[in-house]
Amino acid sequence: MPTDWPPLKLYLRETGRQFFSVSDLVYLQAVANYSWLNWADGRRMLMPRTLKYYSPQLPTELFIRLHRNCVVNRQFVERLERTETGGLVHLSTGEVLPVSRRRWSLVRRQLASHRSYLS
Repeated sequence: MPTDWPPLKLYLRETGRQFFSVSDLVYLQAVANYSWLNWADGRRMLMPRTLKYYSPQLPTELFIRLHRNCVVNRQFVERLERTETGGLVHLSTGEVLPVSRRRWSLVRRQLASHRSYLS
């Protein structure tokens, strides 16, 4: 984990600007011009920004794009499952996210290289 990666600066209506560690971010999911940020502690935040806004703020060695509307943190990926409609990523949080057919082989290669990096 890159310890020198800057935290995400998010503005929350209730508390104002806050800083969040990117290592605690499990995945981001886009819905129109909004993004759901899903955290390791179970929090979900709906932010008025697109994935295109957040992607440059995330370390590319940790986050991979699964689908046009989903970016996931590799640290939380437990396993991959191939289906006839594409693929699925099973997370350590118990959630399952779809992988597009077009991105399947790239995602598989990226996760395989990450696994060898961990070992």
